[in-house]
Amino acid sequence: MNTDELSPRRRQTRSTLVRAGTSVFAVRGIDGASIEEICEAGGLTRGAFYSNFSSRDDLVLAIIEMRTSENLDRLDATIQRWTEQLTATTEAPEIKALMTTFIDDVFNEKKQTVAETITEQEIELYCLRVPHLHSRYVELNDSQFERLAALVTTALDVAGATTKQPIGDFLTVIISVFNRIALTAAAGKAMDEHVDIDPSLIVEVLMHLIDFCPGNED
Repeated sequence: MNTDELSPRRRQTRSTLVRAGTSVFAVRGIDGASIEEICEAGGLTRGAFYSNFSSRDDLVLAIIEMRTSENLDRLDATIQRWTEQLTATTEAPEIKALMTTFIDDVFNEKKQTVAETITEQEIELYCLRVPHLHSRYVELNDSQFERLAALVTTALDVAGATTKQPIGDFLTVIISVFNRIALTAAAGKAMDEHVDIDPSLIVEVLMHLIDFCPGNED
């Protein structure tokens, strides 16, 4: 569904159901979550749910699409802000310090909760178990992956850097490391708490995967 064509009120209802689904899926798992529980968590009726989603699986796909789009929009804004800052200065920054601050900024913008962290993993596993969802899940991921690759390429160009491997392989490694760090950071915390992610490990991995142009290195 193209949410750009929806009324503000309906977009708000869909957003509420996405947030409610995320919180319920994190606690109950997708298989264990009922439409009634999701509606109750969002303070909405079954009629409101079925006016926006045909099924629980339809909501799962909407969560993937909305969450990924929001994250990429935030990353885009962060990269644009950093591009303006870097082009406005004539001093060459210390690379590791620059990357640490940038990654920390990205994490702070993302502001991912424990529930969101758990649900992202739950959705991936669920889609692997449900054949009719898996193809759509892959399609959505591929589309968003292309946008992520373009954003990261822009950030690398601004920093005067290149990856030592194809951009797809580079992103696969970084995403895998991030997911593991996020799950570890989420352990034992309340569902509505934000996950506090230390950027140091990601930065260490990046330092081994990226080549910087002469004059831009430490």
